[in-house]
Amino acid sequence: MHPIWLILCLIVGVALGIAIGLLVNRARAAAAEARVAELRSALETQDARHRGDTAVLRELAPVRGELQQLRAVVQELEGERLELHGRLSEQLRVQARSDAELRAATEQLATSMRSSSARGNWGEAQLRNLLEATGMLEHVDFNTQVTVASGSGGARPDALVHLPGEHELIIDAKAPMARYLEALAVPVPGDAADEKQRQRLLLEHARAVRGHVDALRTRDYPAAVSGAAPLVIAYLPSEAALSAAVGADPALLDYAFNRDVALASPTTLWAILRAVAAAWQQERVSDSVAEVLELSAELYRRLATASGHLAKLGRQLQGSVEAYDQLIGSLEARVLPTARRLADFDAAAKQLPSTPPLGVAPRTLTAPEFTEPARTEPGA
Repeated sequence: MHPIWLILCLIVGVALGIAIGLLVNRARAAAAEARVAELRSALETQDARHRGDTAVLRELAPVRGELQQLRAVVQELEGERLELHGRLSEQLRVQARSDAELRAATEQLATSMRSSSARGNWGEAQLRNLLEATGMLEHVDFNTQVTVASGSGGARPDALVHLPGEHELIIDAKAPMARYLEALAVPVPGDAADEKQRQRLLLEHARAVRGHVDALRTRDYPAAVSGAAPLVIAYLPSEAALSAAVGADPALLDYAFNRDVALASPTTLWAILRAVAAAWQQERVSDSVAEVLELSAELYRRLATASGHLAKLGRQLQGSVEAYDQLIGSLEARVLPTARRLADFDAAAKQLPSTPPLGVAPRTLTAPEFTEPARTEPGA
């Protein structure tokens, strides 16, 4: 090849290389500018986001403090909750133990109450507490376990309450409660069989109370106790027991009234005893008033007697004054003139003083106690 052509090819190649290089650099520059713009936009976006986050954090700073306080309060409440939970658990254990002890004691009491003697002792204790609760004193206002002679032999009512006028109120506390206690042991609520059994036991309880009324009628306590009221109070130491008996047998109260027996619960008996205590109080007030009237009449009679003595003393003083005046008159008219003539013979004799009369009489008594004839009291 000719050298000229070779040079021209080289020149053309170099020119093409330069042109291609320029184009490539221009494309790279455009891409770089686009990347720079993209990075600048991303930076601006990030900066704006940072400023927004900073503003949000600045606004949320108080909330953060409150959240920290809330966290502390929650932790404190949680600690108190755990402590209370522990205490509650302990209380529940204690309550469970107490319930078990109470259940055992209740079972023991129910077992004891099934015994007629234990039930009678409990009723007597309840009756004594009720009597003392009304302010009455044993052996003063009432007596317990007094043996009396009745038509069927010896009898012993649980209490005799003394009434004004030497009267007595008879109280019996041996009411039956065995069937009622058995009815309480039936589960509540229960099925139809349990309900039927409960109704049967309550009906038997009412029949037992009826039988007790008949027994009291047979004993005839009022005829055996002098001055007793014509009735006997049958004390049931449970409001519910009497209510259950009357509920099972609505005619029970009338049945007892017709046989001179009054069925009384603790509330009813307390009201009766309070009425008796009020009657005794009124009786004592009446006795006090009568005693005051008697003392007043006696004092008036004695004052009348003393007034008679005073009138007599006044008359005696009047007589003494009159006798004194008579003596003075006699001295002045008879004795002293003669004594003065005797003194004329003695130059050294002193002159006799003159004695004036009293001229004062006791005050006249005008009250009827002084003017009427005195009634002398014995030993006055």
